[in-house]
Amino acid sequence: LRPLSSTHDTCPHCGSDRVTELDAQSDAPVYTQPPELVVPFSASHERIETALTLFAKKTWFAPKDLQAAHLVNRLRKLCLPMWLVDTAVSAQWEAEVGFNYEVVSHREQFKNDRWQTQRYTETKVRWEPRVGTLNRQYNNVAAPALEEQQQIEARLGKVDVVAGRPYQPDDLRDAIICMPNRPPEDAWPDAAVSLQQMAGRECGLAAAGNHLRGYRWSPAYQGKHWTQLLYPLYVTHYWDDDAQVQMVFLHGTTGKLAGAQRASIKKARQWSLIIGGVAAALVLVGLLLLLLGSVWQPDLLPTGSLLLTIAFWIGLAALVPVGSAWYVNRFKYLTAAQHRRKGIF
Repeated sequence: LRPLSSTHDTCPHCGSDRVTELDAQSDAPVYTQPPELVVPFSASHERIETALTLFAKKTWFAPKDLQAAHLVNRLRKLCLPMWLVDTAVSAQWEAEVGFNYEVVSHREQFKNDRWQTQRYTETKVRWEPRVGTLNRQYNNVAAPALEEQQQIEARLGKVDVVAGRPYQPDDLRDAIICMPNRPPEDAWPDAAVSLQQMAGRECGLAAAGNHLRGYRWSPAYQGKHWTQLLYPLYVTHYWDDDAQVQMVFLHGTTGKLAGAQRASIKKARQWSLIIGGVAAALVLVGLLLLLLGSVWQPDLLPTGSLLLTIAFWIGLAALVPVGSAWYVNRFKYLTAAQHRRKGIF
């Protein structure tokens, strides 16, 4: 979703310029409540601009449109969702709690031509079973609201949920909002795992132990209440030689960048032709010197042979621009289409 006042018509997900107005009846989102928390955009403009400049200069033979100025001018704010759930938990739990204790031991060591007894302190763990009852209210337990969340975090880093602050309408001014594509029912198992981990840590603290293992519980949940957290990304794009939009994303708090970096085959081919032309000219001069040396001036033969050798290596170098551009496009970086197939923003 983007504001009607926005002048940008490129989809931040797929790069399509076919963006239409939302039909409030047929295209109404499943979840329309305002978010509870928003992680603010905190990456400085200097950090974002530096990251984009390095990205634009990273590849030889970059497409003509891959320029830092273009990327900065097309920069937009994008907010992605995560589910937050509040729930009351009642549970019976059991676990083994470990308590550290120290024992004094001795070991024999042969030193200075005789055996010596060395005393040392060793820390061990005493494990004791514990059972108990837990009654607790947990608030704002995060769970993915997007099917692509794992891939997003792998590319850009995890979301700092703790940095979320209460939602204010001005926080989303001029920002594009991505709606959840994963219902709360699908996200609940992830939230349940987080709840068990949180409960395990609290039970370990309540038991006053140093370690906890084998934590098991039988929870009952009441009063589940779902809201959203929005976290920030910056999005921009450029066009490659095939007129395909390549999306570039930056983490809104750390400035970490992820994007499809493409090389220009056209530019690489031009350089290959220039280098190949130099090699061809050297071949002609070398052959001419060999011809003159064989019929008129023998002293020219070594020079002609040297020029042919140089021309051979320069001719091989002419393959480098096209080869490196092909390698970048084929192996080193994912294309935008591959990003979408893998669910990577």
